[in-house]
Amino acid sequence: MNVKETQVGNFANFSLFMVTFSRLLCDKMEGLSGGSMLDLKTVFRARKYTRRILNSLGKTGEEFLIDDRIFQAAEIGRIHAKAA
Repeated sequence: MNVKETQVGNFANFSLFMVTFSRLLCDKMEGLSGGSMLDLKTVFRARKYTRRILNSLGKTGEEFLIDDRIFQAAEIGRIHAKAA
């Protein structure tokens, strides 16, 4: 719990930085421009879980990820659909 003035100031600054950084990430990532923060979190979570599953199977990404189809399938939980 942040109760001191410096801690609250640091938390507020970090929060504003993360909002700005998230907006920049949304604009830079293909298919996410105009999407929501939930879409951004879903994309990163899906990629993280996909990598962990592939690593636990002892497979390398090059064996599966020819044109990013695995990541596209893992992004089923997105709120806004990708533009066609």
